[in-house]
Amino acid sequence: MSSESSICGGDEIGVIIGESSYSYSTILLERDSLGKVIVGSHVVSTLNGRCVLGIVESIRSGLPLLSDEVRDLDSVKRMLESDVASVVESTRYHVARVRWVSYLETLLERGEQSAPKIPPQPGSTVRLARSEVLGRVFSPEGDGWLRIGSLLGSGVEYRIDVNKLTRHLAILAVTGGGKSNTVCVITRRLVRQLGVTTVIFDRHGEYGTLGLGTGEARLLRPARVNPASLSYWELLYMAGFEPQATAQKRVLRWLWGELTRRYRQGKIGAADLIPKAVEVLEKASRSSKSSKQDPDSLARAFSEVLGDKPSNTPAVRQDQILGVLDKLNDLQDLYGSALDPNIPIDLTRIIEPGKATIMDLSMMEDNVADAVASHYLRRLLQARVSSRGEGLSGLEVYPVPVITIIEEAHVLIPRDEPTLTKRWAARIAREGRKFGVGLVIVSQRPKKLDVDVLSQTNNKIILKMVEPQDISYVRAASEELSEDLAGLLPSLNTGEALIMGSMARMPAVVKIDKCEAPTGGRDINIVEETRRWLSREENSLEELAL
Repeated sequence: MSSESSICGGDEIGVIIGESSYSYSTILLERDSLGKVIVGSHVVSTLNGRCVLGIVESIRSGLPLLSDEVRDLDSVKRMLESDVASVVESTRYHVARVRWVSYLETLLERGEQSAPKIPPQPGSTVRLARSEVLGRVFSPEGDGWLRIGSLLGSGVEYRIDVNKLTRHLAILAVTGGGKSNTVCVITRRLVRQLGVTTVIFDRHGEYGTLGLGTGEARLLRPARVNPASLSYWELLYMAGFEPQATAQKRVLRWLWGELTRRYRQGKIGAADLIPKAVEVLEKASRSSKSSKQDPDSLARAFSEVLGDKPSNTPAVRQDQILGVLDKLNDLQDLYGSALDPNIPIDLTRIIEPGKATIMDLSMMEDNVADAVASHYLRRLLQARVSSRGEGLSGLEVYPVPVITIIEEAHVLIPRDEPTLTKRWAARIAREGRKFGVGLVIVSQRPKKLDVDVLSQTNNKIILKMVEPQDISYVRAASEELSEDLAGLLPSLNTGEALIMGSMARMPAVVKIDKCEAPTGGRDINIVEETRRWLSREENSLEELAL
C-alpha cells in the first residue's frame, strides 16, 4: 500500500455528487454513516492521485415523497403506516457539504495548508479521515504546541501553536458558553508547561490565581497604577481635558514634566506628584491676575512649593490655571482609588516574566478599569518595542514576549466609544506581532466590539453563539467562518468550540478541556445560597433566645 493510499484510507462514507468547486463538494452519504459523520468531521478523498483533506460544514436529510410541499398530515400518516412505508423509507437520503482545505501530505510534511486549485470529481469516494492521521495533523509534537481539548467525535487530542498567539485571538460565546473555562485552560498551561508570561485583565474578579502556586501566578487585587508611571497623555484623558483647551494642556505638560523630572532626581516621592501639582496651581491662582497672561505666577508658586526654580514657565491667565486645577481635582476624585505610589515602577516587578499576572478590575467603574488596563497595555508594548532595539534609549524594556487577555472586551474595546484601552489594543493588534505582544479579547457581545480590533485577531475560538447579529458581525470579521459553519454555532454545547486561524492547522470543532481550577464564571445557585443565609439567620435567632 502506497503512503498516499495509506493516509487517504478510512471508512467509506459516500461519494461526491453534482458540481464541485475547488473549495466545496456535495457528498451523498451512505445511509448507515449518519452516526459516524457529524458537522465538523474531517474527511478525505483522492484528487489526481493526491489526498485532499476537508471538513464537513453541514448535513441535510430528506425524503423525496415528503417534500416541503406536502400539506395533508393524515395522508402522510396513512402512507407511513401502510405497506408502502418501506418504499418511502428507501428513498431517504443524507447529503453533506464539505469544504476542501488542503492536500494532506503538505499538512503532514510541512505543517502548512496547500489548498487544491482543481475540483474533486463527481463519483469520487469520500472517507472519514483516520484517527492516526488526524493525530498527526492536530496533535503535532514539538516545542510550542499546547493541548486545549479534543476533536469532537473522534476524541483526537487538539493542540494550538502558541507561537501564533502573537497574531492575536478572539474567544467569543454567549454567557455560560465556556469562555472563562477556555481562558483558564489556556493560561494555566501556557504558564505551567511553557513558562509563557500571561496577563489577564479580569473585569469581574472571577479568576483568582487560577489555582496556580505563588511561583506561577500573581494576583493584583485591585490592580493599581503608580502615578509616577503615568504619561502626560494618560493624565489628559483621565482629567478630561477638552481638545481645544490648548493653554490648559500646555500648563499640564509643563508642570508634569517639571515634577516627574524631580521625581527621577529623587527630590520628591511618587505620592507627592499630584498633590504638589495641585498645591502649585492653588498658589499660582491666588497670585495671578485674571485678565493677563503672567509667566511669573506659576514660576513663583513652583519655587515656593518645590524649593527650586523651574524652566520655561508658560504664561497663562488665572482662569486657565483654575481650569487645570479643577481638572486635577476631578482626576483625584475619579481615579484616586486606582493610583498607588507603592506600586513598583519596574514593570518586571509588577508583571513577572514567566508567570500569570491577574489584574483584578472588579469593583471599579468602567472608566477606571479602562485607565488601568490601557496603562499596562501601553507600557508592555512600548517596553517590548524598546527591548527589540526599536525604541528610544533609556526607556523601560521588557525581556520576554507576553500574552495579554482582556475580559469583557466589548466594555473596554467598544465599537462606538473612544477608550484608551481601545487605542492601545488597536496598536497591539497592528504592531504586537513584530515585538512579541499577543492580544486575546474575550466577549459575549461581539457586535459591540470594535470591528478593527476584532478583524485583526487572526485566530478565533468561537463557542456557543445564538444571537444572529453577533454571528453576522463575527462572520464579517472572519475570513474562514463560512455561512454553514456559522450555522453550527447555536447548536454547540457548553465547552464546544469552533477553532480557526493560524494557531490551528485547519478549522475544527473541539471539546475544550475542563479547567483544573474553579473560576467565577459559573451561575450562582440561588436556592442554595438563600438556604445558607436563612440557616445562619435561624441559628442566630436561636442563640439570642437562649
